[in-house]
Amino acid sequence: MGTQHYTEKDILDKSRELIHAFMNKQLLPFKNLLDENFVWVGDYSSQYIQGRENFLKTVELEAALPPLELNQEEYAMLTHERQTWVTYGRFTVTAQGMGDTPLSSKVHFTFVWKQNKEALYLLHANACHVIDEQVQETAPEPAAEESTPQARVFDRTNIEILSGGRMEKIRIKDLNSNVHFLFPGEILYMKSDNKITTIYTDHDSFMARITLNEMEHPHFVRIHNSYLVNIRYITKIRRYKATLADGTQLPIGQTRYKSIQKQISGKE
Repeated sequence: MGTQHYTEKDILDKSRELIHAFMNKQLLPFKNLLDENFVWVGDYSSQYIQGRENFLKTVELEAALPPLELNQEEYAMLTHERQTWVTYGRFTVTAQGMGDTPLSSKVHFTFVWKQNKEALYLLHANACHVIDEQVQETAPEPAAEESTPQARVFDRTNIEILSGGRMEKIRIKDLNSNVHFLFPGEILYMKSDNKITTIYTDHDSFMARITLNEMEHPHFVRIHNSYLVNIRYITKIRRYKATLADGTQLPIGQTRYKSIQKQISGKE
């Protein structure tokens, strides 16, 4: 029997599977993805853990916590040599804070995978919370004697799903081979230029070799041959332009104007 051949997609999907298992507090499948010599490195100097069992001892209480949600997911392959793969990426998680105010946190991560016989295992993980440059406040490092949930990579974060309710995320591979998983509500609009489409979100933009026809969705409206827009972000239309919530103005095709006006008439 030949050795199992894993593709780049397999490895990126495995990275996402592991993150989602932890976020959903499914610790058994999470545990089964860790190599016995797994090493974890986190935000603080105390968050350096060698060995799968030592790491798992720190997350025993995680199973009792409510699941978390992710958005703005991005996964990429850094390198691959023989039976070792390095992936990296970023995402945002939120959790309910005091009262009704949700707390959100951006996380950047790096994973090192290795193949052992036919199976894949995570050998090393590093994750850090990101503080925007404008934000000057810093979190104090926990005292050494404190019982720190060191493996709680994704704490401080029930995402308000912008689309309303649960739904499948859209998988988009960009021109740099990074794979994005986005709720429809995270996409503001898309602009097509020949066979290349630029996807604009509320925090970023990226290009993908994909057509607007492939991106059709009940949340999006085709306002022009070159533009597909999330209808919830259109605040007003004037002949022949659409204004979005962030002030962006986009052209409306003359033949589409009346139908679009009907679709958003309840918004004005």
